[in-house]
Amino acid sequence: MNRRQEESNRACTDCRSTKEENKRSAVKKMILMAAAILLVSVAGAQDLSGYHYEDAIQVNGKAEKKVTPDEIYVAITLRDGDTKGQTVNQLESRLKSELQAMGIDVASALKVTSQNIAPRKKTDADTRRSYELKVGDTWILGSVFELLGEMGVTQAGVTKVSHSKIDEFRKEVRIAAVKDAKQTATVIAEAVGQSIGNAVWIFDNGYYESSPMPMVRYAKAEMAMDSVYAAGTAEQGIDMQEITITYNISVKFILNRK
Repeated sequence: MNRRQEESNRACTDCRSTKEENKRSAVKKMILMAAAILLVSVAGAQDLSGYHYEDAIQVNGKAEKKVTPDEIYVAITLRDGDTKGQTVNQLESRLKSELQAMGIDVASALKVTSQNIAPRKKTDADTRRSYELKVGDTWILGSVFELLGEMGVTQAGVTKVSHSKIDEFRKEVRIAAVKDAKQTATVIAEAVGQSIGNAVWIFDNGYYESSPMPMVRYAKAEMAMDSVYAAGTAEQGIDMQEITITYNISVKFILNRK
């Protein structure tokens, strides 16, 4: 019994020793891992410190471009009785025919956006149909409004304007803004006898884009309609401001030491 107890005690001692060794080994591993993480963090911080040079200059660059719209969107609503005795279908037929005569591709430029049929009597109904028309310049727009005035349409107006190459123009202006920032930094650095190095920080502040609306001139007062936009004449055209695209970019450059 004594021998068995001694062997049992010896086994427990060995077991406790093994557990303690495992714990010490685990602690060592944790310490080594923590040290490794700390070293990586310090190294990373040292690398990033290069982007916070005291010898640096931060400037803003700005660029702007004016573009004449070549995409003008017009909302038009036809309703029964706009022209006495004519239904929406008859008005639509005339509208398409007249637009086609102006050289507008009706199939792609004119689309129905909504339709509402409200019963008025047991055998009658009031139909309204809305459209979106895209035209390419203000002269055609003037002709469209003149036509709508002749047809007695009282609900029509420009909803938005754009350009077919607007994305390309935005890219050009963004690049020009960065170049403007670089030029500004160069001039300032040269003023103190230094030069600029690489850009270490660039922030795109985004762009602003104006949305001009047309100003319609009237030849006669009686041509005005009780709507947002009224009919002008094709000879007059319609005054419309250009789209203005503006970009602002902030850039930080290293200042090279002498």
